[in-house]
Amino acid sequence: MTGAIYRDDVIVRLRRLMPKRAVTWSEAHAVAERQAIELLKQLHVTEPPVPQFVISSLSGVVVDRRPDWPTAGMAVRGPRHWRIVLNASEPRQRQRFSLAHEFKHVLDDPVIERLHRHLSPERRRQRTERLCNYFAACLLMPRAWIKRDWYGGLQDPRELARRYYVSLEAMRTRLSELGLAPMTLAFEPSARRHDYERGVAI
Repeated sequence: MTGAIYRDDVIVRLRRLMPKRAVTWSEAHAVAERQAIELLKQLHVTEPPVPQFVISSLSGVVVDRRPDWPTAGMAVRGPRHWRIVLNASEPRQRQRFSLAHEFKHVLDDPVIERLHRHLSPERRRQRTERLCNYFAACLLMPRAWIKRDWYGGLQDPRELARRYYVSLEAMRTRLSELGLAPMTLAFEPSARRHDYERGVAI
């Protein structure tokens, strides 16, 4: 019972990290990373690969996999819980990324209009999707873990992708983002949601 109550509080705690006002891009990034780190901390996850249960075990979230679903992932709010639907036909690594991406939509739902209200609708949509990608990267490939492995000698992107159970392109983009490899185009202002996977829907 104690564990169930504890997990009921996790989403509330993560949402409280977000300011109750419009945020800059750098602030939104910083909060997304804090939320990812806090989620891992609350669920006592300290080593890769990050297990699905960090999201699927939370009260109020149901994860559903459906073959040939028309999108990589979708978060749907119901009367009593959020349902995150994943495309079961996609590789498992991409399903994991999509799950984390959609969970960020769940976290930001109560405040999303306020966070980016200073932007045009199209820019707001782009920023929201890019921010969800960034959260997913921070959750599945935490900065501290990647740098620990990198400076410990594990610098082959393929080996790192296997260790973190993510796609190779996701790992390459994360390494670029952390200044550990040449920058990719994944985080250009015009990036769409699938750009994290370099053209493959996540």
